[in-house]
Amino acid sequence: MKYAIVSSIVTVSFLFGQTSLANDVELRGETFCFPAKDVPKLVRKLSEVKADRRDIVDVQLAPRFIIKDEGVWPERFYLAENGVEVTPLPFSQETGAVPTFLDATSARPESDICIDDPTRADRPRDDEGLYFEMGLSPFFKTSTGAHSLAELEKGAKDGKKFYKTMLPSWAALLMPDADYFAIRMLDPNLKPMAFALTGQGEMALDIKVVKDMWIVSLDDIQALQASKLIVRGGAYNLQPVPSPKNLVRFGWGDATDEK
Repeated sequence: MKYAIVSSIVTVSFLFGQTSLANDVELRGETFCFPAKDVPKLVRKLSEVKADRRDIVDVQLAPRFIIKDEGVWPERFYLAENGVEVTPLPFSQETGAVPTFLDATSARPESDICIDDPTRADRPRDDEGLYFEMGLSPFFKTSTGAHSLAELEKGAKDGKKFYKTMLPSWAALLMPDADYFAIRMLDPNLKPMAFALTGQGEMALDIKVVKDMWIVSLDDIQALQASKLIVRGGAYNLQPVPSPKNLVRFGWGDATDEK
């Protein structure tokens, strides 16, 4: 088992299941593992992001499992060396939180992170039914329903900085601008509405949907000479992201138009 960071450049989450090639039908298996060494490296790199890049957006490291397929929790989660468990990684079967994950991987960077998950053994390795996220997504620090243009413009620049920090140097050079904003509803059953606040009042913005992200464009907001982005429809997080085209290009689902 391996992880995908930013879904190769986008989502900044750890996914249990390796991104597969078009003809790769390798299955997950009952137990799969991947090296722990990149986790402390990533945490260290994130700690080096300067404070003036964290005033609008920031990451909140909070490793946890998310069940997306209405299935069951994995049987075990642990660190192993030479195939032998050396450190258990207990997790909450209510929230999926794994509170010892960061300390454990930092203490044993040469170990492997392993999961026993037999109920999903016959699924492709890139299946997302059982998801493990680190909390690597740079979110806006406020989600009050109104975001000023200055806040959006700085958040886009700082969000790109976070993404580049998490990528290898060669990939960081290819990182596209994060000048779109993904509205991510805390209740996945809710649908947000997005408006640009202009001198003539609120104007509805075009929305692109990519998986669980409802995406609006900074260019659209600027073109309307708007002073704010207004979000309605329920509690949400706002994340600067690359364009829907780039999200799809790097393997983060299919985009559809929404009005």
